[in-house]
Amino acid sequence: MRTRHTEQPLVPDAGIGASEQDALELRSQLDELLRARQYAVQRERRLAEAVRSLPDRQRVDGELLRQLTQARTLREGLGARCLDLSDRLKSLEEQLRQPSPRVGGSERPGTGTPNDIPDRGHDDALHDVHHRDVHRDVRHDVHHADRQTPADDGPHPTPTGSAPGPAPVPGPAPAPAPPRHRSPGELAALAERITGLYRKASPTEAADILGQAAEHLTPEDTAALAARLAHRGPTGASLHLARSAVHGSPQHAAATLAELRRAGLAEEAGELFNTLRSCPAADLPALLDGLERAGQHADGATLLWEWGSAPTAELTALATALHQADRATDARTLLRQAAGRPTGDLTALATTLPAPLPALLLGELATLRPPAELVRLAGALAGRTDLYEALLMPLLADPGQHRTTLAALRTAGLPTTPANRPRSRWGRR
Repeated sequence: MRTRHTEQPLVPDAGIGASEQDALELRSQLDELLRARQYAVQRERRLAEAVRSLPDRQRVDGELLRQLTQARTLREGLGARCLDLSDRLKSLEEQLRQPSPRVGGSERPGTGTPNDIPDRGHDDALHDVHHRDVHRDVRHDVHHADRQTPADDGPHPTPTGSAPGPAPVPGPAPAPAPPRHRSPGELAALAERITGLYRKASPTEAADILGQAAEHLTPEDTAALAARLAHRGPTGASLHLARSAVHGSPQHAAATLAELRRAGLAEEAGELFNTLRSCPAADLPALLDGLERAGQHADGATLLWEWGSAPTAELTALATALHQADRATDARTLLRQAAGRPTGDLTALATTLPAPLPALLLGELATLRPPAELVRLAGALAGRTDLYEALLMPLLADPGQHRTTLAALRTAGLPTTPANRPRSRWGRR
């Protein structure tokens, strides 16, 4: 465990004073907290979408609400810690910018003479402006997410004596400027700037620039910059750049993934692909469309396969988003991946999916699951006539293939004739 410099002074290393060591630690902590808070926001958004996707008549699952409350509490706590750490770092940076007092008019040993120090007036001005932007962005990001995160599962109480007014209608968001292609010289200068920030022990500044580059560079330029950083840049910089592409539009992220693969940057492409797994359900259709346009069909299929093991609430939100975007084939593929779940999970999934997705799910189950498991599932759905018959209809569509399952249903005392179909005078159920 490292000893805090505020508790025990340390000898400065490589010309870095103890206060600068503290600033370095605070920047690293703030970077980690911001990443953790970003994941918490994504988790809360996906859970909130799962709650909103339920039909009005469907009671919200208590476990889902518990997870949503935990995600909201975590996001709020991390946001408060980010604000506190940003204020502390800003105060410390202001102290570091103050001229240090000279004792006896002489220099400390090992610090060099004034002639040895290059003129950094312009660099320091850029440094100060950049840090003001970082702190401003931290506060804006935290407060904006606190206002915009859709984590509400019910109406809020109105203060006494005030009537609820109409919700403000936001104006259309300005269209972002399309990325501009950068010359090799510009990319080389950007790589040098990032490397210089790492050398000056400013990871937060470097991370901020990498994040902006991933969003505003063209996918081709992002891959070129990642190649420079991977071959001659600081350790981990190219991975951070690739990971940050997820914050742009889904189409931009998909195109960046394709360019990273074409450039032979397998590690960077894998980093971005792993980050794509946490995209919100609402972005899934656009992401799959972008992957198809970029020729990355295998990546889209792999994502669908992995999302098939998501928790029931998240899987419901993902399948609903695909259905609403007219991607019925992808919705069917996603639900087919869920066919191996336990009977209890399949029952919960069938009761939470909006129509016509339950029929899709149960049709896949009728083909893939063995008779004994289908009987257990049918027994769990016996109280819901619509769902029971959605499972029964594909069995009756090919009674020769499913005669074992139909016989098992009759043995269990379950009907094998739809409720709206008249029974034969001579036949059994």
